[in-house]
Amino acid sequence: MLNVFRNRLDRMLTKKAVLIIAVVVVPLMIAAAIFFSNQTIVKDKIAFITAGSQHIPSDPKADVLQVDTKPPLSSLVLGQYNFLVEEKGSGYKVTTLRNQTDQKRIEQFFKTGHLPESYRGDDQIHNDRGIGTNILGFIVMLVFMQGVALTALYPEDRMLGAFRRMLASPLSVGKYLFVQSIFTFLCLYIPSYLAIVITCQLFGAEIGYSFGMLAVLLSILTAMATGFSICMTSVMKRNINLAASGISVVTCVLAGCFISFTGSNPILDAICSILPQNAFMAFIHGVEVGRSVLEYKGQIVYLFIWTIMLWLIGFFVTKRRIGKGIYE
Repeated sequence: MLNVFRNRLDRMLTKKAVLIIAVVVVPLMIAAAIFFSNQTIVKDKIAFITAGSQHIPSDPKADVLQVDTKPPLSSLVLGQYNFLVEEKGSGYKVTTLRNQTDQKRIEQFFKTGHLPESYRGDDQIHNDRGIGTNILGFIVMLVFMQGVALTALYPEDRMLGAFRRMLASPLSVGKYLFVQSIFTFLCLYIPSYLAIVITCQLFGAEIGYSFGMLAVLLSILTAMATGFSICMTSVMKRNINLAASGISVVTCVLAGCFISFTGSNPILDAICSILPQNAFMAFIHGVEVGRSVLEYKGQIVYLFIWTIMLWLIGFFVTKRRIGKGIYE
């Protein structure tokens, strides 16, 4: 097993693109997330899609920008805008990742020219969630996406026939996947943790947790991302990174990793509550506001079950395909 780990390390060092992303790009993105989360968010950003020049409503809680073409929906996910507003006959169509109540309030804002006093802006929402929750919420998506990239040697072994040759030795499928899991976990955890600690030390940024608690929370997240990586690379045969990135973004948005997402559809809400990222966000938010870790035993067990379940899916899919001679 140690030889397999060394093999992972030696081969990964030759993959410069993956290495640069893991050691340079991802830590820089984490550092940027910490830096911007420590900045005060003053106003909501609203894109008003209209071709004509007309009176644009104003409010201290909102910054309305008139645009000619509708921005992509990704602008909502990336935080470029909080709302997209279009003229529809005598009314307005509002597109947002916020809940239906906020959607109606922005619609009312464009009709009446002022926001209701009960409206909570982006700065209030971020303050309620906490700096640490906002930072780790963004990191969730990065870790899930990067984990699959760091597990790329596994599908490569299958394609080159190295996986079949390894199984001809005393090495079993379980041991192979276990070594790959340890490798993925360490390559995810170490750069991510160091990036957070170094950024905080250099710029005096707040993260909402002690470094010890951060180490625990990040290890739980990294273990879950590792299970996801093993599952995806075992189930998928091609376009693994593309599929994993799509699943990561969609599930993280629905689970409220970026904003507190609340749908108006009870079925959608039920699906969102099943996602492991949802339990993780509830857990880290509770810890940040001062609650005991023991109050979240249910969430911790739930995350552990998801991690093991994802890993076992990858294991049994691989075993089944070996039994069918697919990797022969």
